[in-house]
Amino acid sequence: MKNSLSLACLLAFSLLTPAMSNMAHADVAGVPTGFQLQAEAEKNTTMISTSDLKKMLNDELDMVLIDIRTATEIQNMDGKIDASQNVNIPRGWLEFRVQRVALSKDVPIVVYCGGGLRSPFAAKTLQKMGYTNVKNYSEGFFGWKKAGLPIKP
Repeated sequence: MKNSLSLACLLAFSLLTPAMSNMAHADVAGVPTGFQLQAEAEKNTTMISTSDLKKMLNDELDMVLIDIRTATEIQNMDGKIDASQNVNIPRGWLEFRVQRVALSKDVPIVVYCGGGLRSPFAAKTLQKMGYTNVKNYSEGFFGWKKAGLPIKP
């Protein structure tokens, strides 16, 4: 059941992504869409790939890897990135809990979500809060899992 639910989530995401990207430029009376806001957030954030993240996890033991998905998402997607630096702070709590794990404003921080749609917003928020070394893992958990890299429940 759990695997079929995960497969259903992945399938729904892959089917919706092209349709949603077609709506990226559709706005009403100058009001930006979520995808336009996402693109704006990405402009001022360093985006990293799976290989970049893997290297950082090996080389930068003081970095903080923040998974912004909810506990339910983590459970339904069969886990999270297996790394000692990984912490879960759901997106809705990021502003209130980040200080517990990022003890200085210059600590390396990488944020990720399932597929890279929400994490640019988290990165932008952290930058607004004064964090100076923030990156976005744009491939998200799906990219990590697809690469066959270690995950844990």
